[in-house]
Amino acid sequence: KLCASERLIEAMRLQAVLVAVVAVAAALALCVEAKPVTDDAAKFVGGYILLSRSTRGTVVGLPELERLADNANTLPLTRIWISFITPTMVYVPGSRTLEHVGLQAADSGDFGFARIKKAIATLQVSGIEVYLSMGGWNYNCFPYAYMRYSVGGYGTQTPNYWKIQQYGNGDLNNCNVTNQFCWVCEPPSENTTLAAFSMFPEPAFSPTWQQAVKYVEDHQNTTFPPQWNTDMIPGHDWTDNKTGMSIKLPGSDLFNQLKRDPYADIVYLARDLGADGIDLDYEEFWHADLFKVGDGPWNLPQTMYKYAAIAKDIQLNIQAIAPRVKLSTAASAVGGWSGPWWGGNLKGLFYNVNNLMPDVMQFMSVGANAGGINVMSYDLSDNPEYHECPSDNICQLDQQVDFFMKTYDAAGMTTNVGYEIGTPAYPAPDHDKAHQLPLTKAMLASIAGTTQPRYDGGFIWELFKPADDPANADVTTTLQTICNVVLPGNPRCSGTVPPYNP
Repeated sequence: KLCASERLIEAMRLQAVLVAVVAVAAALALCVEAKPVTDDAAKFVGGYILLSRSTRGTVVGLPELERLADNANTLPLTRIWISFITPTMVYVPGSRTLEHVGLQAADSGDFGFARIKKAIATLQVSGIEVYLSMGGWNYNCFPYAYMRYSVGGYGTQTPNYWKIQQYGNGDLNNCNVTNQFCWVCEPPSENTTLAAFSMFPEPAFSPTWQQAVKYVEDHQNTTFPPQWNTDMIPGHDWTDNKTGMSIKLPGSDLFNQLKRDPYADIVYLARDLGADGIDLDYEEFWHADLFKVGDGPWNLPQTMYKYAAIAKDIQLNIQAIAPRVKLSTAASAVGGWSGPWWGGNLKGLFYNVNNLMPDVMQFMSVGANAGGINVMSYDLSDNPEYHECPSDNICQLDQQVDFFMKTYDAAGMTTNVGYEIGTPAYPAPDHDKAHQLPLTKAMLASIAGTTQPRYDGGFIWELFKPADDPANADVTTTLQTICNVVLPGNPRCSGTVPPYNP
C-alpha cells in the first residue's frame, strides 16, 4: 500500500507542474490588482472563521467564508484566519485537494480547495489578508492524557474535576474510550467522536524537523535537556509508562505512512491557495502536565522545546518554499507570565521560548514574516475557589485582559489583543456559568479604551459566533470598536459582518 501511495504522489507531482504554471500566472495577476492591506502593515483587525461550523446538522463554514468574500469591501476587518487545519495534515504540492487537511469544509470532490482559493483571492483584492490556522482545541486535545494528567492530575479540587465525578463516579480509571475519557475535551452535547481529536506530531524522518530539533538543542536550558517523544505517533498505540496502559493516540498516521512533514505541507498549501500567512495554534495542555518536571511549582521545559521545534520547522519551510508567507501564533493568556506554574495550562510557555530562543518568537512578531503573537485573552474565570484571578483585586474581564497583556509586555514581546464573542467556552456554561467572563458591551468599551490602544492589532473568535445575550457585544460591534482604535478614520470601521442564513 505504501508503494502504491508513493506512486500516486509522484504522479500527482508530475501532473501539478502544468497546474503550477497556471497558478503562478494567476497569482501574478492578483498581485497587480491587490490593494495594500493598510498604511501600516503591522496594524490589523481580524477574526477567525471556523469552516467546520454547523447549523442544524449542516456544515456552513465554507458558505460563510464565501459570504464574507462577497462582502469583502465592506467588512470591518483587515485579516481573516481560516480554521482549523489538523497538525497531522497531508497536502501534496499541486494536488489541489483538501481531503487530508482536516478543515472539514466539504466531503467530496476537491474538498473545498477551489472555492476557498477563489474566496481568498477575492478577499485579498479588497485588501484583506487571509491566514490558514493549524491547531485549535480539538486538534490539540488528547482525551486520555488530558483527563489523567491535567483535569485529574492535581487532586479533586480542580476546575474541571467535576467531569470525572459526574461521568466517572470520581475515579480516573472509570474514564475510558466509551465515555471519551470522561468527556474532558468536549461535552456529550457536542456529539463528537474520538476521531475529532488530534495532536502535534514529532516527524523524526523530516530533514527540517531534524534541523529544528538541532536548533532547539543548541539553545536548551541545560538544567532540563530536551527529551523528544518520537514514539508518540498519532493513530498508533502508545504505552503510558506511568500507568502501563496502552492507548491509541489521537489523529491520523497518513503523514507518517507517506513520510510527509505536516509543518512543510501547510506551507505548500498556503502557497497553492495563495494565502498570506499561516497561524500556529498550539494548546497541548496535556503535554505540559504529562512531561512536567519538579515537585510543585513545576516547570514545562519539554513542552517549550516541542512548541519551539514546531514553530522553527514551519519557519524553515517558509524560508525555503514561500518566503513571503507570514507566520502568526495564537498564544494563551497566561503564556507570557513568568510566575510559578502550578499545572493545568501553558503558563510561561512563550515567556520561556522567548528567553531561550528569541528569534523564534521575533520571526512572528517583527519583520517581513511577522503575523503576530496573538493573545487569546479570553476564556477567563473569576472563581476564587480555584484561584482563577491573577490577584484578589484583578478579577473582572477587562482587568485580567490588561494584566495578561502586560505580562507579555514585561517579557519584551510584541503582541495583539484577543476577544471572544458570546458565551465563553470556559468555564463550562452548563456547570459554572456564574464565573464566566463574557465580553459584554461594557467590558468591550473598557478594554478598547484602556488596553487596546497600546497594541497594533486586535482579533476575535469567531466571525459567525452569536452574542447569545443582549448585554454582550456582537461580532460587528466588536470589530468596529477595535477598528476605530487601531485604524481610526479607516472606512472599514463602519462596515458590518453580514449574517449567513442557510
